[in-house]
Amino acid sequence: MRDWRAFVRERLPATGLTPEREARVVRELASQLEDFYREAVARGASDEDADRHAVAQIADWRTMASDVRRADPAHARPRVDRLVDAVEARPMARATGGLMLAHLVRDGRYALRQLVRAPGFSAVAVITIALGIAATTAIFSVVNGVLLRPLPYADPGALVRVHEVIPHYGRFSVAPANFLDWRQQNTVFETTGAYSSDSVTMTFEDGPEREQGAAVSWDLFRTLRATPAFGTAFTADQDKPGASPTIVLSHALWRDRFDGDRAIVGRVIDVNGAPTTVIGVMPPDFYFPSRAVKYWRPLAISPANATRGGHFLAVIGRLRDGVSVDQAAVAMRGLAERLARQYPNDSEGESAEVVRLQDQIVGAVRPALLTLVAAVGFLVLIACANVANLLLVRGSTRDKEIAIRTALGAGRRRLVTQMMAESVVLAVGGGVLGVALGYLAIPAIQQLGANSIPRVADVTLDVRVLVVAAAASILTGLLFGLAPAWQAARAGVSAALKDSSRGSSTSGGRWVRSTLLVVEVALSIVLLTGAVLLMRSFDRLTRVNPGFSTDGVLAFQLSLPKKSYADDARIIGFFNDLVPRLEAQPGVASAGLVQTLPLRGDYVLTFEVRGRAPVSPSQQPSAAYRVVSAHYFQSLAVPLVKGRVFTPQDQPKSGLVAVVDQAFAQKHFPGADAIGQGIRIGNGVEGYYEVIGVVGDVRYDGLDATPSPTMYVPFTQDPFSTMWVVMRTSGQTATLAAPARQVVRGLDPTLPIYSLNPLATIASESIASQRFSMLLLALFAGTALFLSAVGLYGVVAYSVTQRTREIGLRVAIGAEPGDVLRLVVGGGLKLALAGVVIGLGGALALSTFVKSLLFDVVPSDPTSYAVTAGVLLVVAAIACYIPARRATRVDPMVALQAE
Repeated sequence: MRDWRAFVRERLPATGLTPEREARVVRELASQLEDFYREAVARGASDEDADRHAVAQIADWRTMASDVRRADPAHARPRVDRLVDAVEARPMARATGGLMLAHLVRDGRYALRQLVRAPGFSAVAVITIALGIAATTAIFSVVNGVLLRPLPYADPGALVRVHEVIPHYGRFSVAPANFLDWRQQNTVFETTGAYSSDSVTMTFEDGPEREQGAAVSWDLFRTLRATPAFGTAFTADQDKPGASPTIVLSHALWRDRFDGDRAIVGRVIDVNGAPTTVIGVMPPDFYFPSRAVKYWRPLAISPANATRGGHFLAVIGRLRDGVSVDQAAVAMRGLAERLARQYPNDSEGESAEVVRLQDQIVGAVRPALLTLVAAVGFLVLIACANVANLLLVRGSTRDKEIAIRTALGAGRRRLVTQMMAESVVLAVGGGVLGVALGYLAIPAIQQLGANSIPRVADVTLDVRVLVVAAAASILTGLLFGLAPAWQAARAGVSAALKDSSRGSSTSGGRWVRSTLLVVEVALSIVLLTGAVLLMRSFDRLTRVNPGFSTDGVLAFQLSLPKKSYADDARIIGFFNDLVPRLEAQPGVASAGLVQTLPLRGDYVLTFEVRGRAPVSPSQQPSAAYRVVSAHYFQSLAVPLVKGRVFTPQDQPKSGLVAVVDQAFAQKHFPGADAIGQGIRIGNGVEGYYEVIGVVGDVRYDGLDATPSPTMYVPFTQDPFSTMWVVMRTSGQTATLAAPARQVVRGLDPTLPIYSLNPLATIASESIASQRFSMLLLALFAGTALFLSAVGLYGVVAYSVTQRTREIGLRVAIGAEPGDVLRLVVGGGLKLALAGVVIGLGGALALSTFVKSLLFDVVPSDPTSYAVTAGVLLVVAAIACYIPARRATRVDPMVALQAE
């Protein structure tokens, strides 16, 4: 390979430059020729052919020297840099198909060198892009893991969830007898399965522990096409009443509690005090219906005793080949309605509904996630506008460089290509950093959405997410590179080569920069408005009176095994001993029992009112049902409105009594006194309960749900073996945990306490989904506000630089600093105000998309819009004030001399 520097020196005529500048030009030209030589060799050319190819890149050395001389009108160092850059970027030969990749590589290298020479600009641009790509990566990871990734079962598209539709309630769980009929009589499912939530006490070497699981029909695993890692699944004979107890363990439970011993299959373990045989262990990646489930036991439904009135089963089915969801829905609706006519006393008016299993699992969070996807799109557009503005400002200072390139033979297409290459290099750098930031954000998102986003544990940075992030990065680079590329393509040579410190910023360039800034502010307003609406909604949600007090209340669950507590008397005896002992502990003001804790859903039963005409089953009224102890209302500070609440004297033999809430009294006894009324409740207890009191409404379904009419009966008159215990203290709830465990252990050392939490924590978890959406949208809105401030600052600061002479003249003829401040800040605020007006209109038009996420706040809430506009204008004023202050310090003599 020849000495390319010597080759250039021999052929390049005198340029008239200083020796240092001429040496640098020689070095750059030699480097370019050497690159062409190496590229040709890399494609397989011989040394001779590669040498000839490189030599042919400069056909006329005299023209080259003349262009170099004409392109160097001044002697300042920055202009020498531009000259050398122009020489380097000169198109030495027309690219053929074989050279396209080589030219792209060279453009990339050149763009990288240009960005390295402007580290401040490059850092701001890369960070701006990274913020947008990080948000894209993080949110698409969630959308991919939750909404797009198929369920982890064989042929998941064929799996559906089948609901009963109950008059007055809509979609509901399935009654056991109806499930058995569906399984036998349906024509659209290959297999069906049923399950319900379950929990048991397992006894290990270190003591008893409560585990969450599911009770399933024998064909559930078959419906999922899931097989144990070792051992077997249930058979039909094992799923019958009276069969020997069996259990299938999750891989996590087997690993953590049984040391991963493969000899576990066939071993008998203690479950609820009964010997139970382990028949299988599921694979490590299997879970159903959630990751919290650690075991599966047979449902063991008795066909002879199955009821149509108790609805507690979740039913799934696998569609037959060729059967669509809509076809299955029609068939199951017909089957359910036929059964309703066949058994009118239990199922009159009932129907069925079929939905895809994945839609059932993630349908509730889809609106929130799609809203966040839209927010990310806005944030990326804001980042694009911001970086485009930065590039335009920077491009305005590079007019001479572009003109020199044009003088050396660069065509418009070549200039656009090189400017776009610079944009893409920025985008790639920002994309790499953004993906890294998005990856780091995933654990935080998983923790934030742990109690509100289904399948959030499945969120990972997989190939699909990386492809989307890469595509977003490249597309972003192309988008924000269009404006500066357009500016470069229309730059004139003669105007740009004029020696003027004011540069060549045209009115067209200023118009583009101003337009981008207005768009950026408008998009920010849309995001900010959505965030403020959600924040106001969340604030109102947290201020909702739940009907009880969470302060100083500790809650936990206890479940009594049937083997040791086989009848109601033993259950009542245990809890009657427990509550007084808990209340005797230091710091405990009161303790009570309830079978379903507030904010954890409703337990609904039908009832009839004494003295009213009987109605058909489908017309029977129903209400939420709570079994509570004497001091429950006192422990949760539920107010007594009228009458009295339960006392320890309310025993089974003392007469059936009930308490109702205000919603129940107003709905079912309008204009009458509820006290003294009789209600027969469908809880299996014969006789009418006499209403002895009315209490305040409690939001059992959630803070955002209207309180349901509720009826309460004493625990002693309808005992449950699994109960929540609530304890109130005037001190810290954490101090009650140890005494509570000691009291329970003293009564029965085989009973574990579980689900132990302050009631305030449980209340906070009930609004986790709203908190998730609010925090992420607020984060995106804050980022958008920051980017808008940076963009506004950049435009105003550049405007101040361009108007130095004008400002100097104003000061010279008597303008005060305040006048200069108003001039500069006013110009920036006009742009911000235009963006605010446009953005508020866009926010109002798009506000309906967040309507489903709001509570007690209308999408057109004027306060939210006013706050949004005010915040952005204040931030805009601050961003404009900083360069404006600098403008007030302009020395008029220095400014005029610079011209």
